[in-house]
Amino acid sequence: MLSGLAQAGEMIANEFHRDPYGQISATGDVHLQSKDFTITAQSLTMDLDTKTGRMQDATVRFDSGYVFSGSTLERFDLNNFRGENIIYTTCPDDEMAWRVIAGSATLDREGGTFIARDAWFEFGGVPVLYTPRWENALSRRSGFLVPQLSQSSSHGVAIKVPFFWDAAPNWDMTFSPEFMSLRGTMADVEWRHRSVVGSEAIQMQSIFDRVTQTQRSRIQSDMSWAFSPALDASVHIDAVDDGLFISDFPRRGDNEALSFLTSSAGANWRFGSDSATLSTRYQQVLGGGSDKATLQVMPRLQTRNYFSLGESENLKVDHQSTLFQRELGVSGLRVGLRPSWSLPWSMQQGAIQAEWSVLGQYVDYQSKQFTETHSSYGAMASSLQVSTAFERISEDKQWRHAITPVIRFDVSQAEDQSDMPSYDSSLVPLNFSNILQGSRYSGWDRFERMRKVSFLIHSSLQTKQGLEASRTILQGQVGLVWDGLLQSVDTALPASTRSVSNLLAEVAWMPHEALRVASGGQHDPDRSAWIESHANVHWRGDLQQFFDMSWQKTDASYDVAAETIAVSGRAAMNQRWSAQASSQYDRYRKRLLNATVGFNYEHPCWRLTSEAFKTFQVGTNNRLTDIGVRFLLAFEGLGSFGDK
Repeated sequence: MLSGLAQAGEMIANEFHRDPYGQISATGDVHLQSKDFTITAQSLTMDLDTKTGRMQDATVRFDSGYVFSGSTLERFDLNNFRGENIIYTTCPDDEMAWRVIAGSATLDREGGTFIARDAWFEFGGVPVLYTPRWENALSRRSGFLVPQLSQSSSHGVAIKVPFFWDAAPNWDMTFSPEFMSLRGTMADVEWRHRSVVGSEAIQMQSIFDRVTQTQRSRIQSDMSWAFSPALDASVHIDAVDDGLFISDFPRRGDNEALSFLTSSAGANWRFGSDSATLSTRYQQVLGGGSDKATLQVMPRLQTRNYFSLGESENLKVDHQSTLFQRELGVSGLRVGLRPSWSLPWSMQQGAIQAEWSVLGQYVDYQSKQFTETHSSYGAMASSLQVSTAFERISEDKQWRHAITPVIRFDVSQAEDQSDMPSYDSSLVPLNFSNILQGSRYSGWDRFERMRKVSFLIHSSLQTKQGLEASRTILQGQVGLVWDGLLQSVDTALPASTRSVSNLLAEVAWMPHEALRVASGGQHDPDRSAWIESHANVHWRGDLQQFFDMSWQKTDASYDVAAETIAVSGRAAMNQRWSAQASSQYDRYRKRLLNATVGFNYEHPCWRLTSEAFKTFQVGTNNRLTDIGVRFLLAFEGLGSFGDK
């Protein structure tokens, strides 16, 4: 074997010759390795100056995955090939699932096209489609995309034929008209743009619905910009012209349990630890309700400033000014100021940690319902939180048991807030996320009166694996709160009738790296009942297999009464075949919310997905459920057919 170094790359051949004029000829097992493709051929001639050449019985394998071979191949320059008796595919040699066989073809890498004449498409070695002209894109370019097909009881047979317009390197559009046999034809247009400061995407859908005999539309946008490391902005819009649009025409990723659609815009500024945000928010009621009583934020200014008072002392000042607007109900301007100071302390090399904090809050309202009113309130709170860690290690150094108790003391004084407007605040039910928080009111409209002690204890059991790694086998936590004040700041919200809260408990067992079993909830000692409880089993195996089952139940005394069971999983029959299923059942209303079952086939150069679904929905078609099927057949390098 002989080898030579050409400008086009490294070449190996049985016979190799280069003349003084830059002409290369090679025969016998020719192998040319270039920067982004590899050529194998029985013979090859090439001009190093023009990069042109001719090959016999040649195959070009591109690093991007596609393969172009023929009895004769001509290379016009670095990016263009033409040949006779062509085979085009993206499959590896030992996994030749599909290929395009053509009498002649050209491959333009710069233009991103493969064009063949007198072509057959073979699948599994069987010719399934003939066309006198075959063209597909190798890279982004204008043209029709593969149609999408689905069927459901709500829409009937649905066919979508997308057209992609590559208008410029930094922006494009996709036109996706969708014909639905039961509802009509939906126009769907998406515009996308990208620049050095950010990106914008806007999608609009519109249909004259045969069922409602009305024009119905939806607009969505996702736009964000980073003008500098200190300044960025974003605009997110999701709006419909009637509240039942999403129920009737859901898109993949839509949460059909949503009560509102939210559109927002904002700008953020940061300098060190300080920050400022100017934002606005509009909420649209779904389900056919009116937006008149919905509270809108138009606009809101938030700032946060840090002041260092020493090596470990910090003064933080939060500010928020919000203009609330709505047609029915209280509207107005709310201005709040919340300074806080903290002093952390530790000893025994961090085994014991404590933090003393002082917090103030002042809120001023300019409100209007029928008449304009002015009101304000103030509150002061102080807290001390102490935590320590205890651990025990077995004699063989293989097991470690750790217990971390945390105790927090909260004291506050707050004015009566019964006559204050209540825009966006509520008392959040006790949970592990807020047990060490102090005041559990969200927003700025209310602040608790407190004289309480919160206690949380966390425990974990770990085993050592190897020299460094360890794995947690068992972990759990228990918490409760004692409040000796029992005073409400709002007469509309009665105070607790007992000092000791519900008991919070959570435990998780991991007998294997792939398996986790967890359960927890809140126990009401007065009723001797679990008013909130949940459990979950999760297993994850090889080949992306998993099983997940969860159950959650809440009592009306804790939150909205509900009980749901959700199950999902994926099982692999072998390296390529797998099946998946999911379901969600509402035991409280005795209703199946959704269920899917399907299978997947994954090949190195094509894949098939099929799924049957049933979804509970209430829309203008007067059907309580939408039942249907969807599938996706995708060929690597060619496109897909079906419903994505």
